[in-house]
Amino acid sequence: MSAIIDITTILSSDLKSRSAVSDLSLFIRNMNEKSVVIDFANVKFVTRSFIDEFYNTFLKNKSSDIKVSLANVSEDIQMVFDAVSQTQNKEKKVSEKGSVVKLNNFAEVSSYLNGLLI
Repeated sequence: MSAIIDITTILSSDLKSRSAVSDLSLFIRNMNEKSVVIDFANVKFVTRSFIDEFYNTFLKNKSSDIKVSLANVSEDIQMVFDAVSQTQNKEKKVSEKGSVVKLNNFAEVSSYLNGLLI
């Protein structure tokens, strides 16, 4: 049987920060349970950054020895989870275009930067 955790009793009804996920993770690890259900019934507000960290810590991390499932997730919060999950596996595009400009002194730097403003 899974232990049920009302997330608002551990954190708050407003889940705003990434660091709060670390606190929740520590609390869960200290419970020494193999399976937990995190209950979102009393949650009023979440930020995308909280859900992103939560997703990466509890849902994406398949190597964890604790099975985490969710309960009573409202439609609004589920929409944030869905948005976050869609961005998790995308590769980040890094532009490799560019040039290196060698400048020998401050006057050259100043002249170069002023030229960029025009």
